[in-house]
Amino acid sequence: MKRFTAKLSAVLLAVLMIVVCVVPSFAATRTYRNYAVLGDSIPAGYMLPGYKFAGKKTALWPVVPGSYPEYVKKGVRATNIYMMAHSGYRTADIRRVLDPSFKGDYFNGRRLPTYPDSMEVNETQLKQLRSQVVNYIAKSDLITLNIGGNDVFQFLLILRDMINDDLIAIEDLQNLPALPLDATLKDVRQLAGNSETLYRILEMELNSIQDFHTHFDAIIRRIHEINPRARLLVLGVYNPIDVLKFGPVSANFLVEPVIESFNAYYRTGCRYRNYYQFVPLKNIDTYVGTGQLFVNPEQPVDIHPTKNGHRQIAQQILAAL
Repeated sequence: MKRFTAKLSAVLLAVLMIVVCVVPSFAATRTYRNYAVLGDSIPAGYMLPGYKFAGKKTALWPVVPGSYPEYVKKGVRATNIYMMAHSGYRTADIRRVLDPSFKGDYFNGRRLPTYPDSMEVNETQLKQLRSQVVNYIAKSDLITLNIGGNDVFQFLLILRDMINDDLIAIEDLQNLPALPLDATLKDVRQLAGNSETLYRILEMELNSIQDFHTHFDAIIRRIHEINPRARLLVLGVYNPIDVLKFGPVSANFLVEPVIESFNAYYRTGCRYRNYYQFVPLKNIDTYVGTGQLFVNPEQPVDIHPTKNGHRQIAQQILAAL
């Protein structure tokens, strides 16, 4: 009996040691009641099972199971989570939501509420969205901001959408006798409008870095104005091919300078650097980084984190807390 008890005690001790070693990776040293999530498709959980685009008009999107915000909420034992990260958001989009004095840019209508059959931002619906976002930020004692990647790379997605739209319009015009006049005029207007969009894309790319600095500063300032007591964590831009190697050769040198230019600004460049804590993200598993090059039929070479990548992001956030 004594031997059995001794063995049982040893087993229980081993289990306890495993629990003690595992739990801290998803537990912060401090608890937070209300957790607000701001950002783009990464915190929104794009590419995870259960993700869906939840619209432009509402501030709160569903928290996708397995996304890093879900892990962080559990780790800080938050009662409420306000998921306000929307796929496609750039710094210019979040700034326009937060800052009523900012008139926006040409591309805001792709991510913010618009009038029907238009890319013009609906100011009435934008004010309603702003009111919701400001309210949730004001309630929160923990905020994470994960933004920046779309400022440089979203032009590729816009070009893809433009090409698809133009191909449809050209096909319609080739069948001209079969189409009513109003449909024909709509196709012509679209082709003309996309010509202007192409010019705007070139303009956006030329100014992308300076505009990013300006918008990011304004976002940090507004969050601090709304809620100076909240703990704000700014997440760095991770290298999506950190873990990708071709034999002994790494491709990091191709993208690392661009990644570091963003992170250097987060780290020391922002005028309001004292308002937030910078959390660099390293060695995050992504679909492209783990060799899953065609897992996303809409976006080959997908740079979003895998489910394990989300766990890694959460661990690094919680370690910073």
